[in-house]
Amino acid sequence: MPRRAKTHAACGQGRRRTSHRAPLGLALAALLLLLPSQGLALAKRTGANAPGGKAPEVVDVGIWPTIVYNLDVGANSYYVAAYIWFAWSASLDADPSETFEFTNNVESWGLSKRKTYPEPILLPDGRRYQCLRIEGRFFHPFSLSRFPLERHRLLLSLEDNTYPSTDLVYRFDRTQSGLDPSLEVPGWEIYDWKTEVSERRLGSSLGDTSLGGDVLSFSHVDFEIDVERPAKFFYWKMLLPASIVMLATWMGLLLHPEEQAARAAMVGTALLSAVFLQQSYTASLPETNRLVLMDRIYVVVYALLVVSLVHVVLQGMRTRRGSDHDRSVRGDRISVATQATIFLGAVWWLIRTAT
Repeated sequence: MPRRAKTHAACGQGRRRTSHRAPLGLALAALLLLLPSQGLALAKRTGANAPGGKAPEVVDVGIWPTIVYNLDVGANSYYVAAYIWFAWSASLDADPSETFEFTNNVESWGLSKRKTYPEPILLPDGRRYQCLRIEGRFFHPFSLSRFPLERHRLLLSLEDNTYPSTDLVYRFDRTQSGLDPSLEVPGWEIYDWKTEVSERRLGSSLGDTSLGGDVLSFSHVDFEIDVERPAKFFYWKMLLPASIVMLATWMGLLLHPEEQAARAAMVGTALLSAVFLQQSYTASLPETNRLVLMDRIYVVVYALLVVSLVHVVLQGMRTRRGSDHDRSVRGDRISVATQATIFLGAVWWLIRTAT
């Protein structure tokens, strides 16, 4: 008998011998199918990342900024000097202080990393520890829609550039991290700091075909310093000059109606002053595709200045036609009171609704 025929015959005999055990065989097969899926679910819940069920190594990260300087709103950048430390299990063969990177660092050639210890030291709890003092320039896009009452986030974003999150994850050391008591940001007020630990997916394997087409993901830490521009900067350096321009305009409207040349000159000078004042602060801002808060305030200023100029011209025409003097004076006062109310109300509303 040919070999294939013998094999089929043997299989047929085996099926005949075990036909009475079919229900038990089906139950065992179903159990074997369920076990892998339940094992996979358990692995996901416990953080297992390898066929052997090994969980990723946990590395404690702490950050202590000491200096922030050269905050450039136009360039969306700032310089930070800080202490950063890592503590990890002795079972981890790698040194996380060697494999981390800042994802928002610019001018990498200027980034300095100075270790506290030549080699990681052993802590009393058995973990290894290394501390570094870093200093460099960092980038984060700033929103200027509320200028000059804006708030900004100064970020230090770091992650491991070698080991994916299936092998190594960060845990932030909140008890020892924070801001140095002497930390100041010239021209700004610090009102808060916070952190976030997340997993950043690259969306690509970066050409590493050994991953089987899978995308890479790395443990990521964001340390955020929240700063805001002092309100006195807005009131004394921005709003006060615009208010003086409007006050000069209203004073011109209160001159005698027959002083048309002086009235028109005061309104025209105020209009030119408003243009120069706006250009003085826009020169320090980057190009934006929307109006900032101060721009919207100046839109109100320009509108009222145009109304004042039209009012002066119309009053001059009425005066030349010999209109009632008392009526002209009363119209000037009503115009001033109305414009002042509109200006104050519009500024208040724009500040309250600015986003």
